[in-house]
Amino acid sequence: MKIVLSYGLGADSTAILLRWLIEPATRTFDLADLIVVSAQTGDEWSETGHLVEQYVYPLLAKHGIRTVQVARKSKSQRDGIVILDDTRTPTRCYVTGAYKLSDELIDVATVPQTGGKRLCSLKSKGWPLDTFIAELTKGEDFVHVVGYESDELSRMLGDAQVVGLPGRIPTYPLIEWGWDRATCEQYIHDQLGVWWPKSACVQCPYALATAAGRARTIPRFLAHPDEAMRTLTMEYLAVAINPRQGLIGGRQLLDELEATEGSGPLLDQFEQHLDSLPWAIYDVRRAFRAHPDDMMRPANAARSLTRVHEGTRGDMIGGVRFMATLLHPLGARLETGRHHRLWLHERNLYYPCVEQLVAAAPALASDKTNKTFSSAWRAGLEGPAQLSLSF
Repeated sequence: MKIVLSYGLGADSTAILLRWLIEPATRTFDLADLIVVSAQTGDEWSETGHLVEQYVYPLLAKHGIRTVQVARKSKSQRDGIVILDDTRTPTRCYVTGAYKLSDELIDVATVPQTGGKRLCSLKSKGWPLDTFIAELTKGEDFVHVVGYESDELSRMLGDAQVVGLPGRIPTYPLIEWGWDRATCEQYIHDQLGVWWPKSACVQCPYALATAAGRARTIPRFLAHPDEAMRTLTMEYLAVAINPRQGLIGGRQLLDELEATEGSGPLLDQFEQHLDSLPWAIYDVRRAFRAHPDDMMRPANAARSLTRVHEGTRGDMIGGVRFMATLLHPLGARLETGRHHRLWLHERNLYYPCVEQLVAAAPALASDKTNKTFSSAWRAGLEGPAQLSLSF
């Protein structure tokens, strides 16, 4: 029977692999039956990939363990997946993937969210893994090794109850061993002499959601400015289009960095990076539907995003200011500072309603209008007229 380990590159699954290789008595199968599979989102920290190449892959190659790396081919599942590597002598960890999750987020001018299901993970990791494993096992029984820690019983129960791939038999070695994250990290350190960092996408909001997470992650941004540039650009664009966005529960990573000692050089580099990008003036319109039980709560929103002009940063900011001189007498409100926005319609206290703004931002997002936008916009325009909610 095939033993499939979902290798997320982090401490949990790394500890499982190491213990199985170093302490053969802890496993009940032959290594010839083990297949180690990783799904690359394209946005893993580069240092994690280097550690895997330096410490883990040589061990897998020594034992001839089949090691597979997969990724989404595009944002559409219709295009399938890419097999980045399938070998028994792995050397390179393809953390850049094939189609970056961050490319998709930037294209629609948004940031990942912590609320609800982890859709980013399901889309960029879960689906490629399931697609590959389904083709690998072809409906036959297989053992699926999952690296949940001893204090993640709720996740284990949720995973075990999911009707997933045919023939899947889930197993959770860390829970069986009683190992939590600290135990995993200590074991790796004892065996390899390094403290293994947390595996995550560079822009992962869960890594920034707690004070402890920020204490781990902010120094990584300071140490890896190139990865910080991409994340800050994504957030800057998303916030320009929607001020309610932000990587820290609606708050901004940029604010956190500004409050961090020693971040000056990184922030200066980011300003220079923004200056170097092509910019655009965007027309942003949102239509909010009313919640069926409460007209003071929005149900959902439909958005239209359109570039109306492109040029340099200075020219686009100047363009927004010029539009403000023309439209201010009609009630438009100019917002300046980190972002330049001209509010033409501001959302009301009651729903349905609409909002419209013109914003200057990097020209990285594509024009896109939701299919239901036109009808939602008309309904919003006909909604109750109340005091607007300004920012």
